[in-house]
Amino acid sequence: MKKIGAAFSVLVLGGLVFWLVNNSGYFPYTHNPLQYMPNMHHTKALIPQRGYDFYADGASVRVPPAGAVAVNQNPYPYTKATFAADVRKFSNPVAADLATVKRGQKVFMTYCVVCHGPKGYGDGYVVPPFSQPPSLQSEKIRGYADSQIFHVITVGQNVMGAYGPQIREQDRWAVIHYLRVLQRAENPNDEDIKAFENVFPPEQETK
Repeated sequence: MKKIGAAFSVLVLGGLVFWLVNNSGYFPYTHNPLQYMPNMHHTKALIPQRGYDFYADGASVRVPPAGAVAVNQNPYPYTKATFAADVRKFSNPVAADLATVKRGQKVFMTYCVVCHGPKGYGDGYVVPPFSQPPSLQSEKIRGYADSQIFHVITVGQNVMGAYGPQIREQDRWAVIHYLRVLQRAENPNDEDIKAFENVFPPEQETK
């Protein structure tokens, strides 16, 4: 009798475990006819670009409400219709350190160099056949405020498209720091030359 009772207990326990695994909703399954807590396992998946009769317009892909922005997103107040010269002038809000400049270099060499060239003269790899962009070393661009260059990068200008969707805000400011390095290297002032000579003194002429 004891053996029969033990076997019955094992059978009951095994049946309980089997039921929990197959019907509780907390374990992987292939077929659960009687789920106690399905935990949304059977949520209807919507196939992209396929109609869905739940909504009045029959679309399964929903459009965000007007004015909705992503979490931590700072909406840019200008559009491409605004000229860079009309953008409010202010300096780069991101601190200029070695890591930021190197990050700006990486982004520049990824997105900008193909048109603007390695030093910003507009001699990129796609010129020609595509039209030559304005030189970033020109007096006009060197006179732009950081915010005005940020504007051009963000929304585009003339035939240049917007890079706001491709390059995150922090990286756009980093690119501007790197551009200032390029401009300063190509147009050094007396203080820059003096500082360079202190680090790399010119060779003494020998008679």
